[in-house]
Amino acid sequence: MKRQMMLALVGAVALASCNMNRAPDVTGTTRKANFTPQLNTTAGSGYTAAAGTVDYVDITGGDRRTVLTMTGLKPGVSYVAHYHARGAAAPAGTNDCASNGPIVGEPQMIGMAMTASGTGTLTLKGLQATSTLSSAAYINVHEANALAVVPLCADI
Repeated sequence: MKRQMMLALVGAVALASCNMNRAPDVTGTTRKANFTPQLNTTAGSGYTAAAGTVDYVDITGGDRRTVLTMTGLKPGVSYVAHYHARGAAAPAGTNDCASNGPIVGEPQMIGMAMTASGTGTLTLKGLQATSTLSSAAYINVHEANALAVVPLCADI
């Protein structure tokens, strides 16, 4: 009888602990933006149909959850993404993506480097400290091994 009582107690404690690992509460609504292609889209460039979406939301605990969904990338190529501040020397009327601003956010990358599928699709997900993103104006996606190659950017 003692053994059954002990097993019941252990089971109850185990079930109760499962509820402690719930998903974080969202403190705001998800914001969305569309990526715009940044490279020559002629045949042979590898980026004839680059497109995608940005979804981000600030969650309790001081983090921002970001999900980048992309298509039309080069299959088998690794990519990284960053939040950027608007460039200080950007001419008036320049969109944020064209302003060449510095990287912001901690950690600096949204998620980690990931490789596009055989069809050129890729989803990057990451958590970053909201406090380090107050000056974020745009997100761009770089080829991981050639950071100057930026196929997609989204003004946020």
